[in-house]
Amino acid sequence: MRREADPRVLALWLPDLPVQRLRRGREGGGWPLAVVSEGRVTHCDAAARAAGVRPGATAAEALAACGALRTAPLDPAADLAALRALAEAMLALAPAVEIAPPDALLLDASGAHLLCAAGAHPDEAERTLAERARAAAAEAGWQVRAALASGRGPARALARHAPGPLVRAGPGDGGRALAPLPLAALDLPADVEERLLMLGIRDVGALARLPPESLALRFGAAGAGAARLARGEDASPLVPYAPATLPEEALDLEAPAESADPLLFALKRLADRVAARLAGRGLGATRLKVTLKLDPRGEERLTVPLAQPTAAAARWLAPAKEHLLALRLPAAVVGVRLAAIEVAPIAAEQLALGDRPEAIAALETVLARLAVRLGEDALVEAVPVDRHRPEAAYRPAPFRPDGARRAGGGRREDARAPPEDPGRFRPTRLLAAPRGVVAEGEGGRLTALRVGPRAHEVLGIEGPERLSGEWWAAPYDREYYRVRLADLGDCWVYRDGTDGRLWLHGFFD
Repeated sequence: MRREADPRVLALWLPDLPVQRLRRGREGGGWPLAVVSEGRVTHCDAAARAAGVRPGATAAEALAACGALRTAPLDPAADLAALRALAEAMLALAPAVEIAPPDALLLDASGAHLLCAAGAHPDEAERTLAERARAAAAEAGWQVRAALASGRGPARALARHAPGPLVRAGPGDGGRALAPLPLAALDLPADVEERLLMLGIRDVGALARLPPESLALRFGAAGAGAARLARGEDASPLVPYAPATLPEEALDLEAPAESADPLLFALKRLADRVAARLAGRGLGATRLKVTLKLDPRGEERLTVPLAQPTAAAARWLAPAKEHLLALRLPAAVVGVRLAAIEVAPIAAEQLALGDRPEAIAALETVLARLAVRLGEDALVEAVPVDRHRPEAAYRPAPFRPDGARRAGGGRREDARAPPEDPGRFRPTRLLAAPRGVVAEGEGGRLTALRVGPRAHEVLGIEGPERLSGEWWAAPYDREYYRVRLADLGDCWVYRDGTDGRLWLHGFFD
């Protein structure tokens, strides 16, 4: 029987992971492929199997069976890196993800109900989690088989050995689901498995029928653990994976590219993969690096700044395209690599009524394009400083996304704004230098302001707000008014206290 401590686990198994990794990192490639270690085939794809290649065959035998076969060496480090990359994307679906080398991931399924409407049946919730995990893996370029069960061991065994793309063993049904599987499904120590096979124990069901006491007496702790696992019991907790590096993805092109179109197509695939990994960690990129591998040697590197932290790949492509179209390559490109080199947490934001997400996205695209065309230093922001003189209350600073500033340690020390005054009004645009205006009126009432050669009718006026100070350096004494002028809109006008002259200082857009 299942104990309450047994966690519900979703296992994802990547069949022939080394072959999938090689295919995923290259465009095209319909030729048969096999992975070789110490002169023997360890994995091969469907095309190679159809030609007669089998795991365990020597490399010479495999080439004799399929003359068009291409081989690659087994690379456990690259396979582990691929598992880690997929684990990052799965963090968007599960509170914890464990890497189970050489070819599986284990997801905590305890929060599956959060993906469904309130009151959803546990079976429906878990299947929803499994389907979303399989879909996310497919979007990242992986084929997986999934299994849901109580405990890490049962879930992994069912994913690797049970037939079908998705298997679910309900609470208490793990032993029944495991029974028909071969003994190898339990990943027992080699010596224990060998001795059990010598005793005629061929499947998990036969092992589960043996007295646990006899197994413990004959095989010690390993025997007792095998007996529990055969009954579908595994209370061991997941070991969560915590990413330690920023994500990057690479793709080798099927043919050398000499124009931007194939590069943009490859970049789109890489952007989707990197964005999914960032989204799983709740991060958004603020700066990307694109590395183009040239033929026959050499690299071209591009740095792409982004206006706001985002894990939306579509928002990365416009500034990247600007870079690529402006680039003059010395040679054809045979490979593309995309890395997120600067990231920031994506702050939760609730849109107000009338806000349009597409407009926000369009603004970010415009800012990114300006940074590409004019240079990153051309984009500046107004940072408030602790001064009350309006034209000196802000200083220009290099534009940085809000999220990046928070991630870098909070506000700058000199960005101390004056205390907020709910009644104070400030314009959205200040003139570089105040412009003199002339007042016109009749009967002691202000009727128009002459700006240059033209007079504008006064439609409304608010104020004044008096600002004065800095007697020790450049003293000023002003009374500011918000004046609505025909054809100009709301303007910020002040009367100089020293000589009574009027000045136009800004506009309320």
